[in-house]
Amino acid sequence: MKIAILTDGAYGDRAYETIKRKFPCDIIKVKYYGDFDEIIINKEILNRLNDYDLFITYTLNPDLTYEIVKSINRKSFVLVGAWKGEGFKKQLERFGNVFCPNLMCEIDEKKLNKYLNKYPQLQEFLKYFGKPRVNLILDNNKIIRRIEILREAPCGSTSKTLEEFIGKKFDDNLLLNIGLRVQHFCRAGKIRIFVEKEGKKTKAGKLLVEGITPLM
Repeated sequence: MKIAILTDGAYGDRAYETIKRKFPCDIIKVKYYGDFDEIIINKEILNRLNDYDLFITYTLNPDLTYEIVKSINRKSFVLVGAWKGEGFKKQLERFGNVFCPNLMCEIDEKKLNKYLNKYPQLQEFLKYFGKPRVNLILDNNKIIRRIEILREAPCGSTSKTLEEFIGKKFDDNLLLNIGLRVQHFCRAGKIRIFVEKEGKKTKAGKLLVEGITPLM
């Protein structure tokens, strides 16, 4: 399976560094000109869109994101990592091979259930990336001796966070600290006042903590 990270320059580098450890992966900076419905994407970039099974877009310009998704072969699948507005989300997902998660670290078999049979590349991706699943290996004194990351947040924040806690004692306070610390590495946007009850970074912290299993 081949994966492409599509960016207009601001985001996507950490996802590329994380995902390329498991899959053939390229990061592609999308060159374009124009605005609104007049956007023209570089032809060389458009030709490359036939080479991949899964795309993750981190393009911040919504018109560019729409043109990219429209140009991608329907046999491929697109995870839209950056989007704003429920209307835009619905517009993109009408293509059928697109999913716009609120957080890339929330995707799992349940979230993507309706797509899994038609797009088996998603099942392959979820073996390693999505909603975190982690085993913390403890000694008899509940000290963390080893970490087994079964599924990693695509941005790499799971491993970046947990490597700091090796040698620490496992308890409720440690879980709280893990949930807070991951927000430092998380690339999600800030809370949208009057739109969201909970910030995305806070949610990312909860998702990581929920995915932790301590093992003696």
